[in-house]
Amino acid sequence: VLSPATAWAGMFPSSPFSSGGAGGSGAAFLKLVRSTRESALGGAASANARGSDALFSNPAGLASLVPESPAELSLTYDNLLETSYLGTAAWGRPLGTDGALGADAAYFSQGAMTSYNGLGDNTGSFRPYDLAVSLGYAHRFKELALGGKLKIIRSVLDDVSGVSAAVDFGAQVKSLFLLGDRPVDAGAHLSNLGPPIKLGSVAAPLPFAMAGGLLWHMSKAVGANLEVHLPADQDPYVSLGVEAAYRFDAEKRAASLRLGYDQSHGRE
Repeated sequence: VLSPATAWAGMFPSSPFSSGGAGGSGAAFLKLVRSTRESALGGAASANARGSDALFSNPAGLASLVPESPAELSLTYDNLLETSYLGTAAWGRPLGTDGALGADAAYFSQGAMTSYNGLGDNTGSFRPYDLAVSLGYAHRFKELALGGKLKIIRSVLDDVSGVSAAVDFGAQVKSLFLLGDRPVDAGAHLSNLGPPIKLGSVAAPLPFAMAGGLLWHMSKAVGANLEVHLPADQDPYVSLGVEAAYRFDAEKRAASLRLGYDQSHGRE
């Protein structure tokens, strides 16, 4: 029987929260899962995540769905390197006067690959894939919102597969302080906290990460975001994002221009 300390240590790579942990995580596709809005803002989403897409960053943002909000459904598809691709779906709806319920799924595949036996003979092909499905809930407490979700993760590689589970938690605070005469919101979240995933005889920790950031409402139309990221399998890094929104009418139809910078991309 594993002691609590041993079990906890198995949830992180060696030399966690530094470059020494690079390559030590399993289910790495979870690091690719984010909304298009979050990507455009360089990954700075802790304080500004909202709607069903918040399930992929800070689940507390799901609480932005107020009772009069319609249900939301978001679908994305990304072509990645070579034959690999990632598809996501997120759904959210208000629940009661102060809550919101959501669910999401992410599917990643590298396309068909050739398999060989111990003699080097071609034995056919296989299609590795990863899948995560989640259920989340968020609740508003005046200026504070809290949210969380439970996810089930499955990885398949040829004739071996592994399953794990993880939780995400997050919080958002509106108008934490003023910068000049404009409010600043704050947010923080942790993701992929759970036991290692095991494929065959090899177990690897999930890509646990923490992040926290600020959203400065520079004007009614422009917001500036600053975020600090603490992933377990690389050095800490910073991301920045600016979003300008133009509303066409009182029905909240709008167009947005977004710019983002992700320091971790500059290290690659």
